[in-house]
Amino acid sequence: MAPGRIGKVLIRLRAGIVLALATLLAVVLYRPYLADWLPPARKGLPGTGASAFGERVLIVAPHPDDEALGGAGVILKARAAGSRVRVVVMTSGDGFKMAAAENSRVAAPTPADYRRLGEARHQESLAAMAHLGLSSGDILFLGYPDGGLSRLWETNWDENCPYTGLNGSRQSPYPFSYQQEAVYCGAGVVQNLAAILRDFNPTDVVYPDPNDQNHDHLATSAFVKYTLAEQNFKTKEWTYLVHRGDFPWPWKYDPNLSLHPPRALEGLDTRWHYLPLDDREKGLKLEAVKKYVTQVRVIAPFLMAFIRTNELFGSFTDPVLPGDEGSGAGNPPPILFLDPVEDTVGRELESGADLVGVGAAQAADHFTIGLATREAINPRIQYALQMRIFRPEGVQRLDLTVTGTRVKARKEAANSLDLPAGTRLEVRGKRLWLSMPAGVAAGATGILMSATAGSGDRIIDRAAWRLVRTLYKSGP
Repeated sequence: MAPGRIGKVLIRLRAGIVLALATLLAVVLYRPYLADWLPPARKGLPGTGASAFGERVLIVAPHPDDEALGGAGVILKARAAGSRVRVVVMTSGDGFKMAAAENSRVAAPTPADYRRLGEARHQESLAAMAHLGLSSGDILFLGYPDGGLSRLWETNWDENCPYTGLNGSRQSPYPFSYQQEAVYCGAGVVQNLAAILRDFNPTDVVYPDPNDQNHDHLATSAFVKYTLAEQNFKTKEWTYLVHRGDFPWPWKYDPNLSLHPPRALEGLDTRWHYLPLDDREKGLKLEAVKKYVTQVRVIAPFLMAFIRTNELFGSFTDPVLPGDEGSGAGNPPPILFLDPVEDTVGRELESGADLVGVGAAQAADHFTIGLATREAINPRIQYALQMRIFRPEGVQRLDLTVTGTRVKARKEAANSLDLPAGTRLEVRGKRLWLSMPAGVAAGATGILMSATAGSGDRIIDRAAWRLVRTLYKSGP
């Protein structure tokens, strides 16, 4: 081979190696879920039969298709047992750019294209649910903005601070919305959900798992839990998972495979339950999923991966706020719920932002809330501790951020609290906690709490929103 030709071959070989390494690096850095390189957990999980569900089953879906992906089997079995089923779809799915572009055959969707997608997905949901035996009256579409539910939950709570969706609107533009022209705000979501609970009085509520990583799903989970706590509504709760790394692994149609929880969620306090599906039920679920045409066109392998031998549901026992008599000298509060660790590249690289759990405790003279991380607390990381405090007279929120030695309270809504006077920050190794006056939690029936760790506008880790119950009893 001539020297010049050898040089060209070497250049191409070097370029190929560089390209392969760059591609591998991009995949690793873009792929957010390290734990999903491992096979899913395959422990002996308890079975759940149709008898586990009561007479009135409410399924809450963030987008049109989640009700079938996570709950088609529940719908079929509940109806076969003579139970009533009602489905609530939080958004019209009008924020998925890839689907909007495909549906309108454009590269850059306009607000009109997103609205057109929302109208199409509404019809798809009706067709899918009809295939499972539900009528149009069994399905309620709230019409809130796809891709914006977390903003409604976190910042756009009050009606005078509405969110603008990709559909170009600050209120639902759809005539089929449960509440016509519903303003895009968190308070409105809770009002709608509360009215539905009162009207349907469900024996079971099926909603997204709090450890789902899609922003709309985790916000839906928080909204449902918030509304149940605010209304003091007693029901059996089941959660379903849709987005967690490569779940459901593998992304392909194989109805003979079982659906298992992701390995990243092992070691948490979730109790996982199987709902077995027979061949007929799997076939009906498959045909229902195919009705979501706009989604099948762009993410078919993912959708088809939910046609398995079972559906998977989680259940939790809400932790109880413990006393704190032993921590007056500066001990951190006990951890009440755990968070997955080392499950993303960002958290692997920034171990001080990898949350391990959230804790709290109440004593006669103080209340403490805190978090634990995989490695030492990093003064360059911004940590946040968030609370929704439920009392018989109403709900208050406290959103605290900690950067270095600075503690601030964010005022995100009319019911936001200021930083309690006398709040004291303590950091010790992998633990960070805040001690504040006991009045913060006095008289509370429960506290919905979470934590985040990040840098600037980038959230590196976010703990699930979990309700912590107290020993306080309201009424006689």
